[in-house]
Amino acid sequence: MHQPTIPHRAVLVLLAATVLLPITICVVLGVAALLAAMGDSLGGAVLQRVALAGGILWAVDLICLVLVLAINAVKTRDEPDEP
Repeated sequence: MHQPTIPHRAVLVLLAATVLLPITICVVLGVAALLAAMGDSLGGAVLQRVALAGGILWAVDLICLVLVLAINAVKTRDEPDEP
């Protein structure tokens, strides 16, 4: 039986991060704006930096996902498996 080069669990983790990170970034930015509006400018600035770090992590995740899918596409044979 054909075994994938990259485990399916790794692809699923990358896909989950691709979906969940933008939501998390939006929530963190919203809380940062709320804190800044309430007068906690330091807390808002810290959360803005956390959101920036999340955005960088999301970009790296997207690049990794594209590379993993490309590797799987190149390594997958079009030939049927032998019994």
